Amino acid sequence: MKRKEQFADRKNKLYQQYLLKMSTKDLSKEVKETLEQLRKKGLKLAIGSSSKNTMLILKQLGLDTFFDAISDVNSIQYSKPHPEVFMKAADLLNIPYKECLVVEDAISGCFAAKSASMNVAALSSAYHCTFADYHLNCFKELLDIKY
Repeated sequence: MKRKEQFADRKNKLYQQYLLKMSTKDLSKEVKETLEQLRKKGLKLAIGSSSKNTMLILKQLGLDTFFDAISDVNSIQYSKPHPEVFMKAADLLNIPYKECLVVEDAISGCFAAKSASMNVAALSSAYHCTFADYHLNCFKELLDIKY
């Protein structure tokens, strides 16, 4: 097991070196504008991620202070498809689970959100998720959902 952990640690260090090359230029205009519009609507925004590198990624993209709450693998015990990462984010926002909308690009994340009785907007590889509440062709379609 120790050898496996060593390989995983080495892999993550290499990945972090790659992430350090990211910048605000790597944040798509569509995502940036959509997040800004959601913020203007007065919505609370959180990140629920299974990544160990959430804060590094957000920092490199210039979003490290943008979100009201961040829940990631560093602050939870169970990964997706367990709902803990989303439940923790909702708890940090002090919002009931049933009033949350989780935007997900993975089926396991959709399952996790539904397990917490949250609404799900599925996009990308999760687009065809049968139990998602919304199916988004692109991120900006979040603006069409009535909150």
